[in-house]
Amino acid sequence: MDTRHLNRVFESLQGASVLLRAVPGFPVVAMTRQLRGISVDPGNALGRPYFELFPESPQAPGSVAALTASFQRVIRTRSTDIHAQRFDILDPSTGQFAERYWSAINSPILNDAGEVEYILHQAEDAEIERGHGSMALDAMTAQSEHRRRIYETALNNTPDFVYIFGIDHRAIYANDSLLKVWGVEDVRGKTWVELGYEQWHADMHDRELAQVIATRAPIRGEIPFTGTNGRRIYDYIFAPVFDASGNVVAVAGTTRDVTDRQAAEQIVREHADRLAEADRAKDEFLATLSHELRNPLAPLRNGIQILRHTTSADSPHVQIHAVLERQVDHLVRLVDDLMDVSRITRGNVSLQLEPVELKTVVESAVEAVRPEIDAGDHRLSIELPESSLVLQADRVRLAQILTNLLNNAAKYSEPGTDIALRALVGDGELLLAVSDTGMGMEPSEIPHLFEMFTRGGRGRSSNQEGLGIGLALSRRLAALHGGSIDGSSGGPGKGSTFTLRLPVPDSAEGALTGASRTDANLRLGLRLLLADDDVDAGNSLAEVLRLSGAEVHFVDNGADVLAQFERIDPDVVILDIGMPRMTGYEVACALRARGVDVPLIALTGWGQPADRERAFAAGFDHHLVKPIAIPTLVSLLASLESSDRRSDKSDANLAQPAG
Repeated sequence: MDTRHLNRVFESLQGASVLLRAVPGFPVVAMTRQLRGISVDPGNALGRPYFELFPESPQAPGSVAALTASFQRVIRTRSTDIHAQRFDILDPSTGQFAERYWSAINSPILNDAGEVEYILHQAEDAEIERGHGSMALDAMTAQSEHRRRIYETALNNTPDFVYIFGIDHRAIYANDSLLKVWGVEDVRGKTWVELGYEQWHADMHDRELAQVIATRAPIRGEIPFTGTNGRRIYDYIFAPVFDASGNVVAVAGTTRDVTDRQAAEQIVREHADRLAEADRAKDEFLATLSHELRNPLAPLRNGIQILRHTTSADSPHVQIHAVLERQVDHLVRLVDDLMDVSRITRGNVSLQLEPVELKTVVESAVEAVRPEIDAGDHRLSIELPESSLVLQADRVRLAQILTNLLNNAAKYSEPGTDIALRALVGDGELLLAVSDTGMGMEPSEIPHLFEMFTRGGRGRSSNQEGLGIGLALSRRLAALHGGSIDGSSGGPGKGSTFTLRLPVPDSAEGALTGASRTDANLRLGLRLLLADDDVDAGNSLAEVLRLSGAEVHFVDNGADVLAQFERIDPDVVILDIGMPRMTGYEVACALRARGVDVPLIALTGWGQPADRERAFAAGFDHHLVKPIAIPTLVSLLASLESSDRRSDKSDANLAQPAG
């Protein structure tokens, strides 16, 4: 080491610092200007034993021994030692000692062999008032000890690991939690390897310590470590420690055991994956279920249409046909809800708005709830406006709201009690109030009744079947209509009233215009090829279309469509999707591959958006979901017929593209 150059560097530094050899006598290697100025021989300090330059004062016996002991601790532990004491300074001009108190940091500097070769002694004058030095030093020592105990208590009672490494990459401090994991009693002077780390792990942390010292910025990492508590995962932070001059003098670290947290996060991820899989399975199940339910509904709806076509207008069966049609329509809408239950819970339900007569909606609701009314021997009274009232609403959804209200009134009332449905029009709105004389409820329960899966105090009733979603769904459906639902009660045993408010459009009174649900009075002149493996559904639909004037050829599988296509020469092809031998998709692709360009209509129980996209990709022009409303299908066929899209069939008997 070039001691002359080193001494010039030290002389340029501020403060009282000295570099000593770690040998007996502790000879001076370099000294700052401030410390040189208070030594016994300022001009001849280098190479001389430290205590020749700073002898012990007779008034402070033991000061040299105490400081020597601090230097020896540094050599023994290879770690920094903090030392505070009275150490008087001799004034050579007077031969008198000046009373001084010092706080010093003594740090080791290691050679290549890992031994302490030098000691850096950095002292700070405590500037304690003269004459009170002993008491002040005691007070300072006591205060320092008090603070140390506070800090150590805090650090030793945290579950996190807290530690400090010197700039020589050797440990200075570790709290009790970390000492237990490392399995040591004293960490001072130890390297990472000596503390039980594998070489690759120790090398990584040494690189990180060097990075913190060089960049003066903290770093963070996560890594496994096997200690006395087994293999665990730890999240750690290394941060630089600065002295008063802004120099990095150590690196402090904190480490947290995140094994349990990571395990919990893994459980959450796995649970989320299972939920996603369950949700996917639920969607698939609902799609399959709705498909299977639509298949029997299709021939039911077709059969009703056949009955209506073959029944005279004055027949007593006409009313029965209307009842059947309304109930099938209701079932169809419930099946549609199965396609996406989540849209109900989110309030994301779309309406099919049309002019609808209030009387028709009320009749449909009463008809649906009649079994509950009759089972409870309730007396139902209905008061409606004398003149016809037409609303712009979803007929089925509006009936569903009233059905829920009437059903709740019957369910939560004693047998033989009164239920009333009253309508009042005023100030541009319609009020439909359903009142009962049943069990009633506490006013505080009412807001909660409109929450999903909640019945409030009504859940105490012995007749409490249902999921508790009726009122919540009814309120959301009312809001979609631009209205609202509120409840009131005089208290337990005093009955309840639920009021539905709906806006009334201008000119709502009078006859319906275009709102009646009569069949399309169209006479089709089309030749149709219909394929469906459900013979009941296919034959009934074929008969309905024949009654509308179409020539219908029915087959029960996809292969026969291809085999008989040229012989039949259809104007339109209607295909089920899930057929044996060949699916509707495969038939459509095969027809398009042949160059056939007649309109293709998919009539299927698969109604999800992905099913529609797949149908159009296969070559279908239209995608209809079973059970289709016959007027809708007849209107579509009539539009295809009137578009005059067929060309001269002399060339390969082909049709023009669909519009």
